[in-house]
Amino acid sequence: MTKPILRLCLAATAIALLSACASAPVLAPAGKFQSLTLDRDWSDATTVYPGKGPKTKFLTVDGFLLNRLYVADGVGPADPLFISPTKGDTSTNPAPRGKADMSLTEQMEYVASAVGALDYQKVETSNPKPVMVGDTKGVRFELTAKTTEGLNIHGLAQAVSKKGLSYYVVYLAPQEHYYDATLKNAVAAMDSQKLP
Repeated sequence: MTKPILRLCLAATAIALLSACASAPVLAPAGKFQSLTLDRDWSDATTVYPGKGPKTKFLTVDGFLLNRLYVADGVGPADPLFISPTKGDTSTNPAPRGKADMSLTEQMEYVASAVGALDYQKVETSNPKPVMVGDTKGVRFELTAKTTEGLNIHGLAQAVSKKGLSYYVVYLAPQEHYYDATLKNAVAAMDSQKLP
């Protein structure tokens, strides 16, 4: 290999390594995070993972394929909750969007369709339970889905709306082991939510 080609290869490798470092997850320590209080450290992978809307933050403990906690504050009708990581949000493949003043049932349906945008299949909701976030009524419910490879995904979501804006917390993990491993932390985060 000639010296100029070797230098070019080394420069390309250095740039790739530096850009990988720039987009690495950062610590989201226990404590205040967005509208929540975290009871443990998470990794904030918002800048790393492409499948989320502009008002959605993405946290993980063990890696984005193993557990995901999404926090979306102040989502309006123009804002997608999730965007397909493979197809994006385009005119030919628009990401699902909600509407102002959705009922609790509509909130559940919207979250399910938004989770489907993450390339999950057979997304279903179950076990809705009313919650109060401050003085505002919301809903907490379970989700099930499958990856394209057939892995069972389980989830828990919370949705609440105030003054035409929606606030979501969505926890997703493989049903086997990982869902139960950080479920109590996701529930603690949901229980701590405070609206502006």
